[in-house]
Order: sequence, then structure tokens, then C-alpha cells
Amino acid sequence: MRVMIRTIWKKPFFLVYVYAVLLLIGASIPTSDLIRIQRFNRFFSYILSDKAIHFLGFGLLAWLLCYGYCRAGKTRALYLMSGILAVGYGFVIELIQIPLPYRIFSWDDLVADAVGVALALFLFRLFVGRR
Repeated sequence: MRVMIRTIWKKPFFLVYVYAVLLLIGASIPTSDLIRIQRFNRFFSYILSDKAIHFLGFGLLAWLLCYGYCRAGKTRALYLMSGILAVGYGFVIELIQIPLPYRIFSWDDLVADAVGVALALFLFRLFVGRR
């Protein structure tokens, strides 16, 4: 059992898979609880705003993708593939939200995703990619 867990953990994209599932779940649940938290504290209304969550969430996804590509030894199109996959996944999640009665498709969310991805790729290149 321990060997199997260690083997799974060593997979280069294991963290990406786990995080992508968590993003999908988070993007598919109602936001009524989040709105209550935002009203409770003004600081949370900025930190937990919809755009900030998209910015940080998909930025982290791009960072994890870059990390996975580096662990897999695939550095040729590292930043391009990570960016395309992260923004593409954001687009797919927005499409999934169309039929949900408590969620909506939003181009603003996609822009926040793309800006978060771009910043994450820049920071990954700045701090990790030059090693």
C-alpha cells in the first residue's frame, strides 16, 4: 500500500489532477455561502471576490502544470502548453456552468483566469525556470 501511494505521488502531474478536480468542484457549487462570508467582513469581500478567486485559482493551476512539465523533463513548450491548458480548462469550466441554474458563463472570469495564468507563468520563469 505504501509503495503504491509513493508511486502515485511521484507522478509528475499528480498535483495537477487533484487540483483540477478541486477547481471543477469549486466552480460547480452554489456561491451563496461565499456571498455570506463576503458580507461578514469587508476584507473578505476583496480577497474572496469572484475575480480574485479566478485569478489565484487558475494561476496556481498554471504553476502546477509548469512544475509537472519540469518534473517530467518536458521543458520544450513548457510555458505555452501550461498557459493553453490552464486557460482552456477555465473555458471548459465556464461552459459547464452554462446549464447550472446558480452559475453563469462570464467572459470577465476568463479574463481573470488568463491574467492569473500569465502572471503565474512569468513568476515561474523568474523564480524557478532559470535554474
